[in-house]
Amino acid sequence: MTNENSKSQIAVVTGGASGIGAEICSQLLAIGARVYSLDLLSNSGQAEVENLYPLQCDVTDERALLESFSLISKQGAITKLFINAGIVPPWSKSADFTRQSWESVLNVNVIGAALTLKYGSAAMKKPGGSIVFTASLNAWKGDSNIASYVASKHALLGIVKSTAIEFGSEGIRVNAVAPGPIATQALKKRLLDRAKGDFFAEEEAYKKLSSTTALQRIASVEEVANLALFLASDKASGVTGQMINVDCGVL
Repeated sequence: MTNENSKSQIAVVTGGASGIGAEICSQLLAIGARVYSLDLLSNSGQAEVENLYPLQCDVTDERALLESFSLISKQGAITKLFINAGIVPPWSKSADFTRQSWESVLNVNVIGAALTLKYGSAAMKKPGGSIVFTASLNAWKGDSNIASYVASKHALLGIVKSTAIEFGSEGIRVNAVAPGPIATQALKKRLLDRAKGDFFAEEEAYKKLSSTTALQRIASVEEVANLALFLASDKASGVTGQMINVDCGVL
């Protein structure tokens, strides 16, 4: 069992510059962790935050990941790894998908996640720790407009189930959070794009999404991060190989 308030904790968050990843970083800092934020985007704005160390890293670049984790490992053993980086493609029918669009999604959401797991888990085998993936409701249900994304999230759930068995004897737990629609700027932009720039239609689409949940609202990044940190904490010490929804009740 680790000390949840110990400043000796080292946590790594991929896709940590914005959205869910940024909120995970913020909550980790609040419990005293030393946090490394890996993101393809420049996250220089995070550089001024105490105990937050932004590293520009493309998760599809194996050499960049190896170098990043080698650098982090010099500071001590990683105790928490949040594999959060991912992309959502524009809506498109399966017949209209291109090989390039499929590869771009799978390279980030599956291969990038698997590479992050490879190098991150190697840095936490002693004394063990917790790995939390950001999956999606699309890890268990379909969507006719984003088949590549759905396939990528189904693959993540398979990785979670398999590696939880593989790493259990080494003291490493592996779980996933499955956000539904989440109230982020990225979601608003996607809705606006799908509405072809019609702000009224975008707002109506947002309301419609909200009405489909049991709580009649869309979950927040804070709520997703709350669950991610719980799964990574000692309070969830008996939980592994699980995916838990954060969706305000998409039933």
